[in-house]
Amino acid sequence: MGKDKLPSKPNIFLLLLLFLPGNTPLNTEPQYMVLVPFLIHTDSHEKICIQLTYLNESVTLSATLEYQGENRSLIDDVVSGKDVFTCIPFSLPKSNSTSVAFLTVRVTGDTLQFKSRKSVLVKNSESLVFIQTDKPIYKPGQTVQFRIVSLDKDFYPLNEKFPFVYVLVSG
Repeated sequence: MGKDKLPSKPNIFLLLLLFLPGNTPLNTEPQYMVLVPFLIHTDSHEKICIQLTYLNESVTLSATLEYQGENRSLIDDVVSGKDVFTCIPFSLPKSNSTSVAFLTVRVTGDTLQFKSRKSVLVKNSESLVFIQTDKPIYKPGQTVQFRIVSLDKDFYPLNEKFPFVYVLVSG
């Protein structure tokens, strides 16, 4: 390509600039977004995050979790800012089995009305148990030394005690 010639292939950077919005107005309609894990573990710290954008009035924000026949209010607050992002921590007690909970989020104002109801799975936290011996193979009569380590789902150590440990000898 010489100095006086135009490039034969379009430059991708310039091509991408054509797709960027120019004088188009921004979307200023009120919007909301709710972030919550699909799988919630009992007895662990979970959180729900809510984002509200382009608010043009004060609204009441409420989030309720229906779990095991009871309604638990996570937040019930008046929001007056234009843009809001908040995360609410919560935890659920252990249950007898894996179950479904329903999360309902409501945003109510003079002219605004958002409502969303979604299901989430609630499962008891399980620990990972590792048993480690001081060597891989023992000869008859040798003392076996071992330790037991219990970890949570994020591999953090748990303060879990085992009242009985049974060792089976095969051979």
